[in-house]
Amino acid sequence: MKKTIYSILIALFVVLFTSTVCLAANVKKADATMTLVEDNVCNISFGEYGEFEKRMIECNTTDKYVDIKLTVKNNAERLEDKKANVVLLIDASRSMSTNQVIINGETITRKEAVLQSAQTLVEKLLAANPNIKIGVVEFATSTETNDEGYTIEGTDLDAKTVTSELTNDADAIEAALNTVSTDVMGARTNLEVGLDAANALLQTNNDPDTEDYIITLTDAIPNTARGVVGDTYTEATRVPTKNKIVELGENGVHLISMLIEMSDDEIAVSQEDPKPTYREVAEEIFGTSAHPTTGNVYYVSDEEVEDTVTNKIYASLLQEQYVLENIVIKDYFPQNIIDNFTYAQLTESNVGEVTAEVNKEDNSITWTIPALGPGEEGTFTYRISLNSEFNENIVGVNLPTNENVQITFDENGKPGSAENDKCPIIALDVLPKKDIPQTGIYTGMYIAGGVAVMAIIGFASYRFVKRNRF
Repeated sequence: MKKTIYSILIALFVVLFTSTVCLAANVKKADATMTLVEDNVCNISFGEYGEFEKRMIECNTTDKYVDIKLTVKNNAERLEDKKANVVLLIDASRSMSTNQVIINGETITRKEAVLQSAQTLVEKLLAANPNIKIGVVEFATSTETNDEGYTIEGTDLDAKTVTSELTNDADAIEAALNTVSTDVMGARTNLEVGLDAANALLQTNNDPDTEDYIITLTDAIPNTARGVVGDTYTEATRVPTKNKIVELGENGVHLISMLIEMSDDEIAVSQEDPKPTYREVAEEIFGTSAHPTTGNVYYVSDEEVEDTVTNKIYASLLQEQYVLENIVIKDYFPQNIIDNFTYAQLTESNVGEVTAEVNKEDNSITWTIPALGPGEEGTFTYRISLNSEFNENIVGVNLPTNENVQITFDENGKPGSAENDKCPIIALDVLPKKDIPQTGIYTGMYIAGGVAVMAIIGFASYRFVKRNRF
């Protein structure tokens, strides 16, 4: 009998307590206050020039909502903002004048094809940014002879600075390219000295905010260098030339190299055994297109010269090749924000698309941007508003408005990712009831429940004593 009574009492207590707790689960928005605990800003750098920011733009504690702004940028420099010096380093060796090519049905020399493309490149650069300064240097070997009648090689005479200074005068640059077209230099190619001459021309402008570029246009691999005479494509030329390329890159000079018709034929005059091919020697010095020694390297056919110079190299100079593609930004929310707040977009994104609602499978919104070019920026804003009723479990605790931001992207075709979990943090409290003094939100309910339980316990005890008195 006693066990039955105890069981009934316990069951009654559990029912009453559970009912009381359930009634206490929701709080009205009007009874709550909201405060800003931390105004954290989420910053993510991704790739070389990508930048993301998520910041709070308003925390309205009266209407109890938070407005968030997301911004993504490609900080690669646009041409119109660029300060740059460019030297065209042009191969003037014999092979450039003797090799004939057919371009658009016209038979011209390889040198003519290169110079025509270089002229178009100059016109495009100056049209986009008239402040860019350009110079012209040619290289091969000297045609001068010494007292013994030998051609001079391996000296500074193997390169000629055609423009007296860096200039944005289109006529002066065109005249320099015409000079290269009629100049006669020797058969060999001393690229090391040519690079030195090009760099010396760049250094005549000492503005530290200006970017320096050397564009090498050649159909031959180096076969002589400073202090080297009669080299037959040995390490005596390869090593100092490669070292010069590395040195310039380390000093902040951007090198762009176009190598024309680098064949897989063996170098017949090479003294090495086995004899290397022209392509092998070129790659030893310049590296491959995928893994260059420094800068950008283009291995091209005669038919590809024009497009490479006027489009690809032009884009390389402008950083237009730096396009962030397939950008996916996922902003994740904590479960207590999902359960107690409403998400709504305030402004649409000016680039790409943003999901209109929160994906409840992973509690995220997704911003998808197909491509973001240099200087481009995307933004959009959203609001999270406290529901008209919310769970009291989130009262008195810090509430991060977000859980994490994850970004995936392609940078020049190479995939990458980045993330950050910083976000604004808010807190909720509940206004006390003025008409009934209380120590908690639903104190009255707890008291009533307690009184009911005590009454039941008293009545049950009375019955028990009465029935078991004798």
